[in-house]
Amino acid sequence: MVYGGIISILIAIWIYRTAISEKTGNALYWVAASVAIFFALQLVMIYFNSIIIETADSDISSEYDSAGGLNARDNSDSAGLQTGPGGRLIGIMFELTPLILPFLVVAFLRLKIMLKQPFSIGGLFSGLKEMFISIAASFKTSAD
Repeated sequence: MVYGGIISILIAIWIYRTAISEKTGNALYWVAASVAIFFALQLVMIYFNSIIIETADSDISSEYDSAGGLNARDNSDSAGLQTGPGGRLIGIMFELTPLILPFLVVAFLRLKIMLKQPFSIGGLFSGLKEMFISIAASFKTSAD
């Protein structure tokens, strides 16, 4: 969730700069809507990932471990989905999809609804480079 917060701040800056430079009006409404969409989709993706993991979990039961008094499911390794050679890749996918997919949706909505431009990969990410350059420039101090 920390990375989601950082990405949401960058989205807010990106959308605000776009709204001001393109003179779309109501810049703060665009920012609020885009960050709300990002967080809502992030929550949906986290929930979707947990459904996938729980569905693939082979130990779906409510039996208790007599020795430890814990739910037997708590002692499992989250099933065979994240084990084996591809398990790490799947784990990375589960970590990144709640961040990447909502960002791409916000970028698509920015392009189609806010800017009213046709879809293009370059247009989808336009303004990001300038945003990072301006953020980096804001850390420079002037030598008087």
